[in-house]
Amino acid sequence: MSCNGTESRPGSKYCSSECRKAAVKQGLEVACLMCKEFPKAPKRHFCGKACADKAEKAAPILMDVPETDPKFADIVKQFKDSWQDSNKPTVHRICKVVNARAVEERFQAYRQKVEQAGNWVSQGKTAGNETRRWHGTARECTVGDDPNNLDMCTSTSCGLCSVIRTGFDVAAGDYGLGIYTSAYSSTSHNYTRAATNGSPYRAMFLTRIVTGKEHIFTSGVTDPNAKEPPAGYDSVAVGPDHSALIVFQNEAICLTWLVLYS
Repeated sequence: MSCNGTESRPGSKYCSSECRKAAVKQGLEVACLMCKEFPKAPKRHFCGKACADKAEKAAPILMDVPETDPKFADIVKQFKDSWQDSNKPTVHRICKVVNARAVEERFQAYRQKVEQAGNWVSQGKTAGNETRRWHGTARECTVGDDPNNLDMCTSTSCGLCSVIRTGFDVAAGDYGLGIYTSAYSSTSHNYTRAATNGSPYRAMFLTRIVTGKEHIFTSGVTDPNAKEPPAGYDSVAVGPDHSALIVFQNEAICLTWLVLYS
């Protein structure tokens, strides 16, 4: 539905706010994740600055992504394509994670620092050699099980809600105190745990992670006490195809999407 009347602003397809709302109701446009009334701006999750600012002010929050949103199908495809098994799970819900401003700013500052050191953009890569990786986590609550249940629980032992509230925190592992991620959703699944209160879904995050210069670990003795990658590197890649990626600073990774599946 494109209006034939006077445009409300240059480049707008619609003559009024009512027409924009009607386009969403008729399924002609994808709704803003915040107000759910107006169409998303191109390549954005929100209809405009007001809704983006409102989401940032409320952060950290989860926002339901409806199945009609093309981003839903995009995340489902990434999840299933990276599942190394023919018996692929069913994705039931996807939520956009809006990080707390402090968490987002720390991530941006770290990425800029790594970019300045490695000049990744000049090599045709993303700033800081940023990539996406899966991270499985435990959950105690039912947050996200339905679109009306998006408030995080207050349990300090709920891994899902804790990382949304405050960001990642390095933890012990075979290769040191780091944050462990995988290119394969099926691998990260092994680190999930069903909710203790009976939710039928498992939870997994799709993250943004600053890879920088990778140290490829192929063989040798691992150091579970390591607190940083080898000198001159920003991360450690492990496995036959280097699919496991470890970073050693909390600010090197941030959440983007929450996937609930069974």
